[in-house]
Amino acid sequence: MLDHSVGILLVKLSFPAMAGMILYSLLNLVDVFFIARLGPEALAVMTISIPVQVLVTSMASATGVGVTSLIARRLGAGDIKDADNTAWHGIFISIFYGIIFVFLGIKYIDELLILFGCTPETFVMAKSYLRIILAGCIFTFIPIMLGSIIQGEGNTFLPILVALIGISLNVIFDPIFMFGLGPIEGRGLDGAAIASVLAQILSSLLLIVIVLKRRVFLTWSITNFRPGLKVLSGIYKVGFPAIIMEITGVIIMAFLNRVLGGYSYTAVAVLGIFLRIRSLTLMPVLGLTQGTMPITGFAYGAGNLDRVKEAIIKSVALSLLFTGAAWFIVQYYPLMVIDLFSNDPTLTVMGVTCLRLATIFLPLLGPILILYTAFQALGKGTTAMCLSVLRQLGLFLPLIIILPQYFSINGVWLAFSVSELLSGLLAAIFFLRLWRQLQVKRRLPVIMLLHRGYAFKRFLTWLKWQ
Repeated sequence: MLDHSVGILLVKLSFPAMAGMILYSLLNLVDVFFIARLGPEALAVMTISIPVQVLVTSMASATGVGVTSLIARRLGAGDIKDADNTAWHGIFISIFYGIIFVFLGIKYIDELLILFGCTPETFVMAKSYLRIILAGCIFTFIPIMLGSIIQGEGNTFLPILVALIGISLNVIFDPIFMFGLGPIEGRGLDGAAIASVLAQILSSLLLIVIVLKRRVFLTWSITNFRPGLKVLSGIYKVGFPAIIMEITGVIIMAFLNRVLGGYSYTAVAVLGIFLRIRSLTLMPVLGLTQGTMPITGFAYGAGNLDRVKEAIIKSVALSLLFTGAAWFIVQYYPLMVIDLFSNDPTLTVMGVTCLRLATIFLPLLGPILILYTAFQALGKGTTAMCLSVLRQLGLFLPLIIILPQYFSINGVWLAFSVSELLSGLLAAIFFLRLWRQLQVKRRLPVIMLLHRGYAFKRFLTWLKWQ
């Protein structure tokens, strides 16, 4: 983590995660494909349920980000016992969250559905579907936390592999429980929820077995567990801002559902398809962040600031390449993409328009996500939170309110693109501030700084893949 070439290490840690996450997202789209066979109403229910499911996963993943960052920094500093202690804290936190969400989620399910924009036409179906999802949500927390701990050790492949196995099982179970097979009665959308929960349970069991059998850096000795506010503070210094970021996303999603529900449930269904496709386009970048975080965390913990900067530059360059390729596909072949999930003419036309208008500045999302990751890896979660909240509440939310007044439903789709453009400009300001903070504590001769092309040559040096 500290001696190998940054480029080679980034490939080693990121590309398996990228491949796995892309495959994961593709399999997730297969899940949407099966649900689409039930019609636009079922797709709308799935979309309406997204904020609730994101609220559950956000608590797990955001806490997991804090655990990953703290474990990476502790291991980078050579403190194995403290890293062990952090891992145990993560496990107990995930169990606690799981129990709380099962209880509160089912108790207040009606209020949640109304809050998150459920329409009268879809309420009964959404309540039945979501009740099953919430009943098994403890098995959402456990695998996410265990995967985050393993990532903190620098292994990004195992969590993705288990996630792939889980989503593969989900895809296998979907048609069985949705449409029936032999003695198993088809239960429609409820069957999709049963398939998801069953796949999560099996993924949790698999990760528990892996953790018990595998020892790399962490010893997993329970004697190293020392409950304390210091560790919780270290986790939530990064994790709490990440939670705020995720909850902000939930608020935006709920508002989107309510706005689009005012047009039709078909519009809500289009949003669900778009978000899954957009997720697929960002998977290579998210896979890249899995390698970027431990590399920068280890380097920062060891005080090697030049290595931190090199990792960020290489990651930003790769993210632009990936999101640029995705942009080309969704801009020039939107009908081909939408046709995979729609046999409804109205949904297809609306979906093509959505893809074209909502992804105009999609490439900018790559560097923005890398910047978030860099801040989190360096323990600057609050800065990442500020950037995210400004992007979503300060830019995206006002655009959702203003643009539809002039462009009707197309204004909702345009809000995605305009907010990404403005967010890119905002991210550039934050990036420059971070770059100044990463300057090595040594002075270069003034003549060197004024030398024409010095900064550009330095930049090219960091881009070299060696």
